[in-house]
Amino acid sequence: MLTICEQVFFWHLIHMFRVVALIVFLIASFAHAEVIAIKPLESCFSCSSKPSMTMYWKGKDSKAVVIFIPGGEGYIGLQEGQTDHQYYFFQTLKRLTNPLLTSGSFDVVLLDSPAELSPRSFYPSDRGAFDHLIRIESAIKYYKEKTGLPVWLMGHSNGGISLTEFFKYAKKNNKTDLISGFIVSGVRSETYFDPPYTFPMLFIHHEKDGCTHTTPSASLKNFEKVKAVSQSPTEFFYVTGGLVEPRDPCRSGHHMYYAAGDEAAKYMDQFLLKIYP
Repeated sequence: MLTICEQVFFWHLIHMFRVVALIVFLIASFAHAEVIAIKPLESCFSCSSKPSMTMYWKGKDSKAVVIFIPGGEGYIGLQEGQTDHQYYFFQTLKRLTNPLLTSGSFDVVLLDSPAELSPRSFYPSDRGAFDHLIRIESAIKYYKEKTGLPVWLMGHSNGGISLTEFFKYAKKNNKTDLISGFIVSGVRSETYFDPPYTFPMLFIHHEKDGCTHTTPSASLKNFEKVKAVSQSPTEFFYVTGGLVEPRDPCRSGHHMYYAAGDEAAKYMDQFLLKIYP
């Protein structure tokens, strides 16, 4: 026969397990995505005929879509039928769709390249090529039509080059209205921002980024240059937490917000909620 104290203890234990099980279930319910292939709206002699593979996570009562352009070679290898991807940065951004971890008010799209974009050739490398730029435009238009929501572009590391090159392309072709905002994350130091920009921008960088190609000081200078002339909300945020990994510092650790995903995602969420209260 259990004592009253033992009965109370076991009741609390059972209740705790039920709460944990509910949390796990709710998190899992927001964890599944779908891979969508998008054909480029235009072609060219040197363009690939392959579609762009995208992974789409839907938020709850979403206010906007964030299309993420990876750094490095830009090629992730998404396959139709996948419902998730373990690339760490993707796991960070997925938090924006989950109301248990952030407001959950934003859809997230991962834009994969059909082939590697050379990261070591001279700036801006393949990220300034028409084939890459038309794929970004095609993804924006597809998700605008699919969701009816404003679309933001986010580029990390080499992906920041994609942002600046696409802005130049959009400006030249009178298509800047396609862009509702930029999230500029851990960008290469030589990334050139040519203000003024007519939309909100968030700059985010780890204060201890150990990659020699992406110094925090250069990112801050880019922010200050844009902020000085921008009439739209423009903010800078240093990620401070996380861990160093014993690997290439340009592909791991602080540069990738390793173990600081919650911090990075929450600040992105807070900034976006200022634009979409």
